[in-house]
Amino acid sequence: MKFLLFNILWFLLGFSVYAQYNIVFIESDDQSNQTIGAFGNTLIKTPNMDRLASEGIAFTAAYNMGCWSPAVCIPSRTMLFYGKYLWDSQKITKTNAPKALPELLKDKGYNTYMTGKWHAWGKPPNDIFDDLGSIQPGQLKTYHTKQGHVTDITGQEAVSYIKSYKHEAPFFLYVGFNAPHVPRQTKQKYYDMYPTEQIQLPPSVVHNGPLNPNIKYNYTNPPIKHKTMKSRVQQNNAMVSHMDERVGDILNALQEKGLYDKTIIVFMSDHGISFGENGVAGKVCLYEPSVTAPLIIKAPNLDKNKIYNDRVYLQDITPTLLNMLDIEIPHYVKFQSLIPIIKHNAKPRASIYLAMFDDQRGIIRNNKKLIMYPKSGDIELYDLEKDPWETKNLKNTKGARTLISSLIADFKTWQKETGDTLDISPIFKAFTE
Repeated sequence: MKFLLFNILWFLLGFSVYAQYNIVFIESDDQSNQTIGAFGNTLIKTPNMDRLASEGIAFTAAYNMGCWSPAVCIPSRTMLFYGKYLWDSQKITKTNAPKALPELLKDKGYNTYMTGKWHAWGKPPNDIFDDLGSIQPGQLKTYHTKQGHVTDITGQEAVSYIKSYKHEAPFFLYVGFNAPHVPRQTKQKYYDMYPTEQIQLPPSVVHNGPLNPNIKYNYTNPPIKHKTMKSRVQQNNAMVSHMDERVGDILNALQEKGLYDKTIIVFMSDHGISFGENGVAGKVCLYEPSVTAPLIIKAPNLDKNKIYNDRVYLQDITPTLLNMLDIEIPHYVKFQSLIPIIKHNAKPRASIYLAMFDDQRGIIRNNKKLIMYPKSGDIELYDLEKDPWETKNLKNTKGARTLISSLIADFKTWQKETGDTLDISPIFKAFTE
């Protein structure tokens, strides 16, 4: 009995201390999994993001559920801060918004601060955070300002907050980098790190190929030209490496302040982006380079250098943080904590639901990915284990019809869960009867 009481007391005290850790939450914009060295790209230089991955855990299959706006960051960030699924997040306004993540932390004694890009629906940052740095617009006209490069400004303000912090209360620092979002402007030294002749495009980028006819928002003119795509990848990589240096500054500031080992650090992006893959030059699509993005968590008491390939949602980080801090997860938060996966090897969701406007719907289960285009009636079926770049459409192969029908049945269950009212039955009648 004494042994049991001792262990319960140890657990409660340990969790109490854990709940007082600071949080540094770093979010980039338009950054795909292809732009982090720790995720397998040997050509990109991201030593500080790699460091976080080596000192923490990384999810390589973290999805953004989708969008209702061509600015995909808006739905992604709205879902992140309020924890609601896609279509309920679309209904959030300034007057009906529930408590956002920073507000929930403030209620538990956290001092909250943000610098950089916000771009979420609901309440404005000044109604959510205790203090603010420079709040950047969702779409910059230029990164070069009188005060300096916007990536540097955001990084420097985060560093200043850490260095000058004197409160006894723990803090929540949200750092919203605009990078690597367009306009992809940085210093020449970063461009020089990535000669275009060394840029390697994935096999799903077809040289002089057509644009995908099912994707409404394509940010280039046909055909897909390798030279253009390589130039965009170079610019994108340069922006990421510039941002990575500022991430390093933040990590160094935590160490100098003696807070590094007392801080939960999250690095993520709101979604990815495609540079010609599957005929898409943009982000309003359900292909892997666009719909997935990095998610890294470095925290005391978590494993180090562990990679998870489980399919999760990026926005699962919201209940995960609340779970880690022993804060009750509000009823309106629909995303799921990752702690059961991390701590107890629990199985992730059986499937992942995806949606873009009323133009695209998707479902992934057991590495099989179905993409549906309700306006054209087109269907794409991929085996992500054998074909991660989605180059071979299996819709006409043996057994595909049965598999597609099964996936659509799962999809319809998700529709009820998410409040998706789009009726796909008429256009895909052959698979729904």
